[in-house]
Amino acid sequence: MTSGNRKFNGWLLDLGRVDYERVLDWQRKLVKLRKDGMARDTLILVEHPPVITIGKDGHPENYNHVKIKPIPIERGGDVTYHGPGQLVVYFICNLTRRGKDMHLFIDKLQDGIISAFKEYGVEARKDSTNTGVWVGDKKIVSLGVAVKQWITFHGVAVNLNTDLSEFEQINPCGLTSDVMSSLSHLIGKEIDLKKFGEIIVGKYSEIFDTVFYQIKLEEIAEDIESQSGSNVI
Repeated sequence: MTSGNRKFNGWLLDLGRVDYERVLDWQRKLVKLRKDGMARDTLILVEHPPVITIGKDGHPENYNHVKIKPIPIERGGDVTYHGPGQLVVYFICNLTRRGKDMHLFIDKLQDGIISAFKEYGVEARKDSTNTGVWVGDKKIVSLGVAVKQWITFHGVAVNLNTDLSEFEQINPCGLTSDVMSSLSHLIGKEIDLKKFGEIIVGKYSEIFDTVFYQIKLEEIAEDIESQSGSNVI
């Protein structure tokens, strides 16, 4: 928590469309930089080409019929799909300054999206059994977070204009595919991903008492490269 009106300063990386594994590598390197005090709390906004990922709680029966080879990762949860029309927000945050409370952190991730959906006239909710954000009996947002030495990574996937038929090849998060929906499907019009990104960053800025200043990947590329010696750009 901050005292008075003081806010923390953070970074915002708005990447556009980038391959999943490339961004995963950047996340892992930013975790190390954040732990060493060489990076600020960071939000990453990105849209991925089609990819299936499996969390550490994944069950093979939920992804037996995938069309593309799934990628196993260290986040919580089961299997999910990322692809065009879906905005993914990754959180590289130091929880030692936020009470070391993972449950509260996840609640805040959901609260930010619920608040953003209100800007579109949509009343969303949390579910007592399944993480993510729901509208009625439809799931709009998947959530999976990992933490390493109290530094978070991974995050939320918001279905804005997502092709929902892609979920038919899996049981997303162990659920039937027909439970998935998107914001555009709910309100009947295409969502501007850039505009939604601006709204969600504003909501998380309020929730986390942090001003997220947009930076370019080029500005921190040298520091990220130093973690492995590989080229970032």
